[in-house]
Amino acid sequence: MANGAAAPLRIIAGQVTRLGRTIHGLAYDPIHDEIVVPNPLADAILVFPGDASGAVAPIRIIQGSRTQLVTPHAVSLDLTDGEILVASLTGKRINVFPWNANGNTAPRRVIKGPNTGLGHIVGLAVDSDKNLLAVANSDNLEIFNRSDDGNIAPRARIRGPHADIGDEPWGMEFYQGKIFVAASHHLHENLYSGVTLKSGATQVPDDPWLNPDLGFVGVWNITDDGDTAPRAMIRGPFSGLLHPVGLALNPAAGEIYVSDSVHNGVLSFVVPDFFAESSSGSARPDTPRTTDRSKGK
Repeated sequence: MANGAAAPLRIIAGQVTRLGRTIHGLAYDPIHDEIVVPNPLADAILVFPGDASGAVAPIRIIQGSRTQLVTPHAVSLDLTDGEILVASLTGKRINVFPWNANGNTAPRRVIKGPNTGLGHIVGLAVDSDKNLLAVANSDNLEIFNRSDDGNIAPRARIRGPHADIGDEPWGMEFYQGKIFVAASHHLHENLYSGVTLKSGATQVPDDPWLNPDLGFVGVWNITDDGDTAPRAMIRGPFSGLLHPVGLALNPAAGEIYVSDSVHNGVLSFVVPDFFAESSSGSARPDTPRTTDRSKGK
């Protein structure tokens, strides 16, 4: 129920934590009461107790040559099958470890290779009931079987002008056959010399967050494929969203929590209809249900 300029209840910080810069995607394991955090600059996954506070050392660290970790950017937990899934920011791969992995441990599975179509991976979501894995790829969503391994093509890919995902979709969550996505819409351009501009671009942007095409929260059915518009959306000037990146769900309260990378804050939305069961009366792909408001911010 925090609101406004609320102080955090606890802060995990300090050299002993081994936390580093650009930690974007973390996950909480309610079964074991643990916080799982990627450290992309150290090619490591850190695990803290759920009640950690202050300068606390991780209770486990996954790191080393056998882990095959390459700039781990986000993690997702499969609580049913007891696994940690890791999205690589630059390695074009997904590594899967047992939940209690520690040290220089080899992954159970690695999805990688040209057939996967994986690029700049930022977010993951697992649906254990339907045995599926969704990936927030460079400019699309890819759906794999949860147990896929190796150089395997996705079973579905959501991409195109109607999908309107744009550069780097970020946070993802599954809920009852639906994929909830924070579509950032920031311009991912290499700002160093030798950059190759995207089609239609005339100059390198000063700031990747200055894209006038603002981001949104979109909802797709897990069965969607191809150029499919979101079934529901939160976007527009009244929503307060500029370039959303993090996303979490509270279905019991009908709430969605979104972190916005420009506001440096978290916004909450009350949208109970977004969690309703899918039915034959769902919105057509070209007529998404849109919420354009900031209630509950």
